[in-house]
Amino acid sequence: MLLVREDLSAMRGLTPEQRFGGSPDMNSWVNELIASGKYIMGQPFGIEGYYVSKNGAESDGDFLRSKQGLSGFDLIFAEDLQEALEVAKSCPMVKIGMAIREVRPFQEFL
Repeated sequence: MLLVREDLSAMRGLTPEQRFGGSPDMNSWVNELIASGKYIMGQPFGIEGYYVSKNGAESDGDFLRSKQGLSGFDLIFAEDLQEALEVAKSCPMVKIGMAIREVRPFQEFL
């Protein structure tokens, strides 16, 4: 899984048009991954949400004030972590410094 990290505090007051208007064309990157058989799905996250803990739920938690919060994901097929790393490094948002990609494998739940 490729998690997208961006400055969520900067996004809070933006309209979707403003948020995505400055992004590079991600469609061609995704289409290349689809053509290679590596892409499963992906989606940006909304900025609103809840932080849930044993003490309750907050709608203005640290995850919304964070400089590098989760802003989306892409689920890909990769033979190993190194291959997933190479895919993440090819992301247009990473290349221009707009976002950071966190590369995480799934762990079997025992």
